[in-house]
Amino acid sequence: MLLRMLHNRKATRMMKVVKRTVLALLVLMAAAGLFVLLVGPWPLYKDAHYKTTGYYKKALAAIDAAAAKTKLGGDIAPLRAGWAVREITPKPGYPMAGYGSRANDKKSAGVREPLFVKALALNDGTDTVVLIGSDLLQTLPNLLEKVEARVSKSVSLTNRNIMYTSSHTHCGPGGLAPGFAAKMSYGEYDAAYVQLLADRFSEAIEEAVKTMAPARLAHGSVDVPEYIRNRTRKGAPADSTLNIAAVEKVDGGERLYLARYSAHGTAYGEEVMELNGDHAGAFQRAVEAKSGTLLLYMGGAVGSMCPNPPGPPLPQPWTKNLERVFENDVESEMVKQGKKTLQQLLDDQQARVEAMGAAMADKLLASVKRLAFEDRLDIVSLDAAYAPPPAQARLFSPNWRLSPFVFNLLGVPKIGRLQAARIGSLFLIGMPYDFSGETSLVWQAWAKERGFDLWVTSFSGAYLGYLSPDKYYGEIGESLHYNQNYEIGEMNWFGPNQEAYVTDLFQHAFACLAPKTS
Repeated sequence: MLLRMLHNRKATRMMKVVKRTVLALLVLMAAAGLFVLLVGPWPLYKDAHYKTTGYYKKALAAIDAAAAKTKLGGDIAPLRAGWAVREITPKPGYPMAGYGSRANDKKSAGVREPLFVKALALNDGTDTVVLIGSDLLQTLPNLLEKVEARVSKSVSLTNRNIMYTSSHTHCGPGGLAPGFAAKMSYGEYDAAYVQLLADRFSEAIEEAVKTMAPARLAHGSVDVPEYIRNRTRKGAPADSTLNIAAVEKVDGGERLYLARYSAHGTAYGEEVMELNGDHAGAFQRAVEAKSGTLLLYMGGAVGSMCPNPPGPPLPQPWTKNLERVFENDVESEMVKQGKKTLQQLLDDQQARVEAMGAAMADKLLASVKRLAFEDRLDIVSLDAAYAPPPAQARLFSPNWRLSPFVFNLLGVPKIGRLQAARIGSLFLIGMPYDFSGETSLVWQAWAKERGFDLWVTSFSGAYLGYLSPDKYYGEIGESLHYNQNYEIGEMNWFGPNQEAYVTDLFQHAFACLAPKTS
């Protein structure tokens, strides 16, 4: 009897252990399954076959619907134009956008130069388009919503009429959006500052529209290869086109210049803690100082495009590892090793920024003299939301992707915005990416064959990471440059067909807005 009782007790204890073990294994398996479901890893897909998908058809339909709201051709009245500028500089201590590893929670230590938003309004008698240039890292949907809510009432414009661009300075204001991922890029969200931005953007748009007067416009371009390079692959192409335009009011001859260039806003490194506009800010200041004319700057196809400023020589890598780091890290390493003081780094970077701004100003002012003005230009515009291919961010491995659900957890948006405007033979296209300068070159050549001067811009009021050429999609790994892995692996969020997909969308928008031939 005693033996039986001991046996039963032992069996009971063993059963409890078994149950606990099974339960622990089930919990562990559930946790692992939940982790894989929400975070990954997931297997890669090699081809989205986007042309057969519903999201592709919906994107084309959205472009068609948006294009139907603008008037193409017909009787074109003499051009009318107006412009305005508003300051958007926050106070010292406000977080800075860009460079996730900045010290002191990204809080600025001062203001090196004031920051602005500039607006140009153009009207052909029927359609109005407003071009925005801002000293910001990016413009995002929460800002656009606030601007549209105001200007739709004050001047009867929607975001279809407004083309948003930014300089992409990495020394501009942060606090631009809520969410974990946004905090890494912009610092702590500040709803009050976003409202201030919306007010200043709206004021500039309203004044530009209300001051429109008879005007004429000229546009063209000049190649400036010496101040830009491809930062991902040695010897790879760079979008070195400096697009330029001038708008001149008929009465009084008052002028505004426009420029678009694709160099990233990273001539200053993360050690700079004072708010400023980087090389684009210096460019604008130099043009205004040399000519007395405002310059509205539009950041171009900045993906893979690094500034290559004149002035004090850029430091060269002295080890194999430094040959593969981010472009400003070589100079930072010099400071860490005592080969250069922090003040020398700051002075050299400032000298380069100012030299690049002055040199670019000279290029613009020399080139603008050769432009031919027109006073009757057909103006059309559209904006269309679209879904990208399925998410495929390769954060940790070339062979695995994060779960698409992780985008929701991190607060990363998954809806893009294409914006386009045609002003006579000048065609502007805005995409929601750090858009590849290599792809921009291909698009520019395609448009030129059709008789159009194409300006490709990034950060169209939304953000979907980097867009890089599809042909490089498999080229990531430890042996490659940091920027290659960053742009094509970590930040190329939507698969191996993304370039082909958005090229189709661009060409469809182009066909909708181009003049119809009989």
